[in-house]
Amino acid sequence: MNRRVAIVGFGQTEMMARSPLSKAELANQAVRRALEDAQITMKQVDEIVLADIDYVSGTAESEMELADWVGHRRKPVVKIETGGTVGGSAALSAVHHIAAGACDVALVSATAKFVGPPPGTLPRGPFLQAAINSGLHALTEKWCSVGAVGTFSLMASSYVKLSGCTEEAVAIARVKAANNALKNPYAHLREHLTVEDVLNSPMLTAPMRQLHMCPITEGSAAMIFASEDVAHKLTKKPVWVKDMVTIHSAQHWAALQDFIAPRERCVLPSLAKACEVLYKRNGITHPAKQLDVIEMYEPCTWAELVWMETMGLCEPNQAWKLMGTGATDIDGELPINPSGGVTCTNPGVPSTLLRYGELALQIRGDAGEHQVPRDVRLGLATGFGGTGWTPLMLLSKDK
Repeated sequence: MNRRVAIVGFGQTEMMARSPLSKAELANQAVRRALEDAQITMKQVDEIVLADIDYVSGTAESEMELADWVGHRRKPVVKIETGGTVGGSAALSAVHHIAAGACDVALVSATAKFVGPPPGTLPRGPFLQAAINSGLHALTEKWCSVGAVGTFSLMASSYVKLSGCTEEAVAIARVKAANNALKNPYAHLREHLTVEDVLNSPMLTAPMRQLHMCPITEGSAAMIFASEDVAHKLTKKPVWVKDMVTIHSAQHWAALQDFIAPRERCVLPSLAKACEVLYKRNGITHPAKQLDVIEMYEPCTWAELVWMETMGLCEPNQAWKLMGTGATDIDGELPINPSGGVTCTNPGVPSTLLRYGELALQIRGDAGEHQVPRDVRLGLATGFGGTGWTPLMLLSKDK
């Protein structure tokens, strides 16, 4: 990047199944909190990057509504739409703009308010899945897509067969996420869980249980980036964007063979390639030892295990054996998702941006009760969406 870029502000709303606030009100609240965190006003913002998924929100050209509520006041507004990765894609876009010299301060806003049947009538799941399917190929994909539950169940089945993973190990990982979320006042699912609770939760499609999957969440997040010169003037605790990588997989089932029907190990191809590129550029040869914290976009508990192996944090087919050792706990050797992760909070549109924001809070030492109890200097945040798209962001306390 031509110019160094830092995160100088972050804000999020309380996450829940159905927010009483409108989409515009949620966006406004998160932006206000980000501005307050950065100690600036909208007058100091040069550009706004909006993240949204029109087919989920039910509003075409949603930027026309949201721009007013985030305070555009004749500022440049860019809208990004890349499915579940969109919050991260918008953040990466803002960083590119600042690094290229197009602006000095950029605001990123990502909000989830789902369209569906009235509360208390029909479940939103089928409506949401139909909306997601509208983005698939009309002849080869749309008619057979079974959504996240079906896809990840195929992956989980393959992982069990290849690794020997036990249900108890997955339950331990889910309990870890729940314990972390209990310490995060913004998390959606803040509940005390036991291994028995997870093992006895309803089976969706074997081996995927209800408590293994993420919820449908509403909420908003906002982030403010600044160039090096401006960042030093705004805050004493800038979080530097050390590097970022985006890798997309092809949008068809054949591209997911290594993910849902592998022969030797389960792997998310785009995540593997993104990590390979990022590690090489930054001299990371032992990520489990060189990274202090990871905020991972894991749509289900099974994904956390597969992602760990894909990212080179442990040997293939061995991640499940680390569950129960404390290695990935908040006070472990490599804390993973001290925020509770996507398994406990899944607003979709801002989910990846939340990963970046939560990691920034850890590096600043401002994560509150879910703060990792040691000096966090370097961390990695991942995104996920579509047929396996991956936007990574490497954040650092040091330039």
